[in-house]
Amino acid sequence: MDLASWISIFMALIAVATAIVTYAVFRSATDPTVIVYAQPDLQRQSIVNLIVENIGKGAAHEVSFKSSRPLPEKAFSIPVPERTPDQMQSGPIVTGVPFLAPGQRLSISWGQYGGLYKYLGEDPIHIDTSYYRARANRLFKKKLRSSSILDIRIFQTSESTEHGYGPNLVKEMKTLNTTLKSFDKKLKNSNPEPPY
Repeated sequence: MDLASWISIFMALIAVATAIVTYAVFRSATDPTVIVYAQPDLQRQSIVNLIVENIGKGAAHEVSFKSSRPLPEKAFSIPVPERTPDQMQSGPIVTGVPFLAPGQRLSISWGQYGGLYKYLGEDPIHIDTSYYRARANRLFKKKLRSSSILDIRIFQTSESTEHGYGPNLVKEMKTLNTTLKSFDKKLKNSNPEPPY
């Protein structure tokens, strides 16, 4: 083979590689990616929510979940309780999700640290999620997959940050207290006590 043939083969390989990279970039920009994770509730102190979220750019269709073992449900207890919480019997993790838009997230009140730790212990739960692209052709429908790990121990020493009702209530009470003191002072100044 002469030099021109080698150059032609090399250019064809570059074209194929470029097409593969372009397709991969296109897929990453349009495919859904569904993950499951635990997150403290910023409005309700000590509550941990279970979040199902589509962090991808495309909509997910027929989302189903398979966990390494059953998940707990309503595990509400700050200290580690004596009784183990019940297994999850309902909700999106059990029944699946028909459609999840890009950026959409489902939040489930999962429990508190003590109750969740009693159930999960030192053994994290692995969740495999499978789903389809929402507009995939039925003949060429490819199942997409992602994996998540739920480990409650990450919240063991984290600070419980108040972002919701607590600080707002304290702020309102301080304002009310200042207003009442001012009102009381004005009343005393306008109506002095008669001398005896």
